[in-house]
Amino acid sequence: MNLSSPATWTHVVSVGIIWLFAITPPLHAQNWSIQLGTNNTHYQFTNSLGTQVSSLRPSPGRHLALSYQKVLLDTSKLLLKSNRSALYFTNHSTQAKLVSMLRLGFQLSSEQLNASGNAGISQFAYQTEFAGIGIQAGLQIPIRKKLSVEVAGKLNSQYLIQGTQRIDSQQFDLLQDPQFNGLQLSAGYVTQVNYRINTLAALHLGFQSLKSIGVSAVNSTELAFQPATVFIGIRLFPN
Repeated sequence: MNLSSPATWTHVVSVGIIWLFAITPPLHAQNWSIQLGTNNTHYQFTNSLGTQVSSLRPSPGRHLALSYQKVLLDTSKLLLKSNRSALYFTNHSTQAKLVSMLRLGFQLSSEQLNASGNAGISQFAYQTEFAGIGIQAGLQIPIRKKLSVEVAGKLNSQYLIQGTQRIDSQQFDLLQDPQFNGLQLSAGYVTQVNYRINTLAALHLGFQSLKSIGVSAVNSTELAFQPATVFIGIRLFPN
């Protein structure tokens, strides 16, 4: 997606996330996580005839992310309160259990979205590095005492910080390519399995699938990214 004012969109997204977390009551628990994984990205290029080019193949790329998450209702802390909300959820245990599964978070990430292919005898490859910020909301469902499953929807924005296209022995700067150098928006889902080590830390193994949204045509052609990510991480609980 190529927007004429990416800085404006970045400002809107950043302010929206800050506002969202600022209005969330301070009652709720929070945690931080660090993720490391691999992206396997499909480049979906549509030419001026409306035909998708099939010569592009995914190439592995790094996924690195720092995430912040809030639990919307921390029942263990709520039971210590004596306000109206505490009284309601004390008398409605089913609703309290459901709401306690809700999770809201945001993520800063560094993503390599790479691809390679050939056209006749020519070989070409794309090597890219994107900086991104995303917001996600979903459920964490307990399975056993230390084991849980998490499922969330995600909206992501990212911006190219460096990238090259190599055709045989020639290289081209993708920062000059309007199909790469604008703000990229994508949406999809994240699922992961969490294992709680102790009160301060947990491990997780997850999968993320995203796809470009709102793609704009450039010279009657379109390029969309569809990365599939496998990652591992550690989650810290400061409070």
